[in-house]
Amino acid sequence: MNGKTDVLIIGAGIAGLTAARDLSLMGLKVTILEARDRIGGRILTHHTPEFPVELGAEFVHGRHPDLWRLIQEAKMPLAELEGVSWYQERGTWARADDLMPDFMAVFGGMPDKGPDQSFQQYLETVDASEEAKDHALRFVEGFHAADPRKVSVHWLVRSNEAEEEIEGDRQYRTATGYDTLVTFIADQLPKENCELRLHTAVTGVHWTPGNVTLKTTAGEFAARRVLITVPIALLKSGAIRFFPELLQKQKALACMEMGPVVRVPLCFRTKFWEDRFKGLSFAFTDDEQFPTWWASHPLSFPMLTGWAAGGYARKLSGLAHDQVIECALQSLERIFGMSGQELRQHFAAGYMHDWQADPFSQGAYSYAAVGGSDAPGELGAPVSGTLFFAGEATDPGGHNGTVHGAIASGKRAAREISG
Repeated sequence: MNGKTDVLIIGAGIAGLTAARDLSLMGLKVTILEARDRIGGRILTHHTPEFPVELGAEFVHGRHPDLWRLIQEAKMPLAELEGVSWYQERGTWARADDLMPDFMAVFGGMPDKGPDQSFQQYLETVDASEEAKDHALRFVEGFHAADPRKVSVHWLVRSNEAEEEIEGDRQYRTATGYDTLVTFIADQLPKENCELRLHTAVTGVHWTPGNVTLKTTAGEFAARRVLITVPIALLKSGAIRFFPELLQKQKALACMEMGPVVRVPLCFRTKFWEDRFKGLSFAFTDDEQFPTWWASHPLSFPMLTGWAAGGYARKLSGLAHDQVIECALQSLERIFGMSGQELRQHFAAGYMHDWQADPFSQGAYSYAAVGGSDAPGELGAPVSGTLFFAGEATDPGGHNGTVHGAIASGKRAAREISG
């Protein structure tokens, strides 16, 4: 058995790294166990010789103080999103601004009191056009990666309110890659107090109050406390078993879901789309495979990212890399009305990540099902002063599915452990 430490942290994503930094700087001995061969979790940046390609988190949503403080410390340059969003339906293009009044009316009417319901159930009662309802459905499935038949309306209201509190309508991206933040935090971990072990997948958590032994693929580790930061899909799947079982968390886990996403950044030699769509930011379409696309605007990178979430992702999940790239290219051919030969004259390289097929993620990010609007807070609550929980799924304030939600949860867990 490896030497005893004060705190074991399962997962070297942004939540685990944030907590490790805070705890080790307080003087506690910390060991981080990461199953992957890298740190960062669902922040995954591939660096080409010309520019970074984000395969995981990309946008800075709003101005959450915990995240902005880190960005400023790391001197990470940000560019605020601007440009024009378009939508396409049955081959016809229009500015997305034209949709906003009806679209906002659908979401503005969601109740936060009374019995909870699914978004699909809520839509059946809304006085709105079928077009507005259809776009609202696509948004929930795309932005939240959520099943409209499952996702909680009360949770959606809380999520919308949380965005408003941090100017969530403003979004940013970085020219240096989101992993700039990951590297910055990791470089601050004091080596005398913090050890990081990669290729170390935890399979079992044996615990009694004040004592924890972790069974891993690299041996056993012991501590007085453990912080669990893995995605909820892993906890729900039984990939990590608890002895005794975590009966205290079963209700919360049953009310939380993980949305599937297949993400495909395509790099081109030029921004050929600018000839027709000057300043293109987002394109929301009715395409059968990749309904959502966005450009790197205002950055100069000639790249379009295809986003397939929910049912769209499930149809693509399991396909080989080249098959998914080909599906994405064909999607752009349909959307832009281009021939395959014409599009491929501009094409340089394609990348993809299927988050549902990723064994250490099993999905993109979390959402609450009907009756589960309080589940994130319940999931994040400590057990017997021994088991602690962090990660975007445990944020009780509506910031699930975001980097800032994960960072805030790591800082909250560090305070709980040190207190």
